[in-house]
Amino acid sequence: MRNKTHELALASLLAALAATLLSLGTLVPLATYAAPLLASVALLVARQECRASLAWGCWLVSAALGLLLAADREAALLYAFFGWYPLLKPRLDALRPMPLRLGVKLLLCLVSVGSMYALALFVLQLEALAQEFADSSRALLWATALLGIALFLAYDQALARLTAAYQKRRTRRS
Repeated sequence: MRNKTHELALASLLAALAATLLSLGTLVPLATYAAPLLASVALLVARQECRASLAWGCWLVSAALGLLLAADREAALLYAFFGWYPLLKPRLDALRPMPLRLGVKLLLCLVSVGSMYALALFVLQLEALAQEFADSSRALLWATALLGIALFLAYDQALARLTAAYQKRRTRRS
């Protein structure tokens, strides 16, 4: 019983941490992309320490809180559409061969982020975002997309290294 209570409390604290990181991301203009990535790192601990249902619940609650509380809607939407990635990463890393694994990861990233921007532009009609896209040249938009892919690949590697460091520290502590 005590272990289940501990897991629930930890998942709740991690959800609050992720929502706080999303809200703090509005303080720095460049944090639109950094805040969701940092918030999703809290899910690494939830994935390691809690049952899968609590880890996914942590993401769901933090995404809902981010959408309700964060002033930067783009960052909150990005987290809601892609913040789950650290929870799914171990299953994706198990795919063989490596080109298939990389292709599936890139496809998931592009579909998630693409559907998020489609929702933001066409359903939610975020005017500031639409104006930003309208003012940008096609070359700049393509360059931004390519930088986004590079950022995703760096993020994937960072998650792998953080997970390894966390597991190493966890085994040393035990």
